[in-house]
Amino acid sequence: MRLLTLAALLFGMSGTLLLAEDSAKPGEELPANIVSGQVLNGSWVRPDGGYVLKINKVEANGILQAAYLNPRPIRVASARWRVGGSRLQIRIDLNDTGYEGSYYLLQYNAESGKLEGEYTPAGQGVFPVEFERQFGPLAP
Repeated sequence: MRLLTLAALLFGMSGTLLLAEDSAKPGEELPANIVSGQVLNGSWVRPDGGYVLKINKVEANGILQAAYLNPRPIRVASARWRVGGSRLQIRIDLNDTGYEGSYYLLQYNAESGKLEGEYTPAGQGVFPVEFERQFGPLAP
């Protein structure tokens, strides 16, 4: 997690998504839906509070069209994705009243099907978080 925190600082300074990369095993290829980011499409819920991250579109240039609800909509300032090492990584920056400077650094865990990582609320430290895919008619 410490590497993700350092990466978050680097991202803020450089404007480029720099998350900790793990090394892919030689000859290991990621599934097409992970390489393209398409596995991210849909609604994701944080089980510890019901916060919802909705990814509406994954663009090839690394941009995500995303919404964040807590339970009301919170402005997403930017959302980006990339594949680094053998992981699909995303960064969601929030910018709304009470959320100025808050952001998520997440990685898609293909084994669990979850988004896992850290949430950094402005001025409050760093917290480990995970999002689970939300299925069915309740998905916003």
